[in-house]
Amino acid sequence: MAPRKQMTGEPTNEERAERIDTVMQAYCLTLDGRDFEGDEDDFRDLLTDLMHFCERMEIDFNENLRVARDNYEHEREVETGIPNNLGCPECGCILEVSRTDTLLGIDRVIFDCQNCDGTFIRELTVADSPIERAVKCVGCGNLIVRSTARIFYQSDDLAHYIGECCWDERLRD
Repeated sequence: MAPRKQMTGEPTNEERAERIDTVMQAYCLTLDGRDFEGDEDDFRDLLTDLMHFCERMEIDFNENLRVARDNYEHEREVETGIPNNLGCPECGCILEVSRTDTLLGIDRVIFDCQNCDGTFIRELTVADSPIERAVKCVGCGNLIVRSTARIFYQSDDLAHYIGECCWDERLRD
């Protein structure tokens, strides 16, 4: 896949960020007549007020946030040339990193999909590791790759999984 090209006349990502700095300065002036100095509380207040605004105007905030994330990833890819191919296998939406950890010596990145609420794991110790659906181990509560998990017990249509992390311990009990 060829890297995406920036359209002629499009602002740079730095110019986009500068526009928002102007918005944040104006927003802080309306709050209590002061300058914006990078305070995350001010940013959270702005987002909260935007949610109230969207509710009043009947604008779907979450859907627009999802589209904005996709646009952001596209714009970053255009500028850096580094493709972001971490799309959700379920709905195609861009996945967000929720955390990184290590389980049984395997470094992993845990991704959440904001659109379909799926959770996925990418193991970092394997080159070009696929993203796989994650499930919670009933033994320790850790997220494990579903393809490596075993069904510990099942009730109705709900399966409860156990990973290799706890399987040996359960066999001994």
